Amino acid sequence: MYKHIKTIMLIVLGNLILSFGVTAFMIPHHIIIGGSTGIASCMQYYFHIPLSYTVMVINVVMFLAGYFILGKKFALTTIVSTFVYPIFLSFFQSIDALAHFCDDMVLAAVYGGIIIGLGIGLVMKAGASTGGMDIPLIILNKKKGIPIGTSMNICDTCILVTQMTFSKTTEILYGIAIVFVISNIINKVLTYGVSQVQMFIISPKYEEIKYELLHNLDNGVTMVHIETGMNELSQKAVLAVLSNRKVNRVKQAVLKIDKQAFITISQITEVDGRGFSFDRYVD
Repeated sequence: MYKHIKTIMLIVLGNLILSFGVTAFMIPHHIIIGGSTGIASCMQYYFHIPLSYTVMVINVVMFLAGYFILGKKFALTTIVSTFVYPIFLSFFQSIDALAHFCDDMVLAAVYGGIIIGLGIGLVMKAGASTGGMDIPLIILNKKKGIPIGTSMNICDTCILVTQMTFSKTTEILYGIAIVFVISNIINKVLTYGVSQVQMFIISPKYEEIKYELLHNLDNGVTMVHIETGMNELSQKAVLAVLSNRKVNRVKQAVLKIDKQAFITISQITEVDGRGFSFDRYVD
């Protein structure tokens, strides 16, 4: 129950941040944006339909399509975003002060991209979807095997092109730049807190190194069977995944045992398993 509540809160928070970013930075400067919000911007310009109304209709229609085509399990992960996002959008649009929150278009583009990327990233980190135009892309992927990244780029490009008919060149250029900012921030959010370091150690003193890591440095290891290239000797290598702050300690401990140890260190973005995504020790 606690896990479900935490997930829902994360989705709600993500949609709150997303709607604030769109209302405070994108809308006042008429910067073009993709997704259901981009379609809603077109509807508002040509037919004077409030932004939040169009977003709500698109989200509900897409939610129903996802429910009938992709099933109940998928629908449960998107139902919160489907209704919460347009509600938050309508709320923030009712606050007049947000229309003048940031008068500098450059700052609006930069911080708007960061905040929108943060909001979407939090929703995706919770394992959910922001709903709207994400859903038909997922359906195409499931039914036709079209990569989501490809279809998303095509879809957003079409939506951006539509907005170009009533947008200034500056607004268009900023909108294109924001797409890159948003994607980078989403990646940062999704990998935040899970980044670790992988250390691969080749040494004839592998047993001593294994003991040092396990018992003195309290770090898990995996022994890998290898064969050296020059002498063709069969032996074991030590593979360890550790936090950034332990890298230097482990490296110095290894070199103290064997000054000629061959060590490679690489950054990894996510680690799951005992000792990382759940407790190392069990009763």
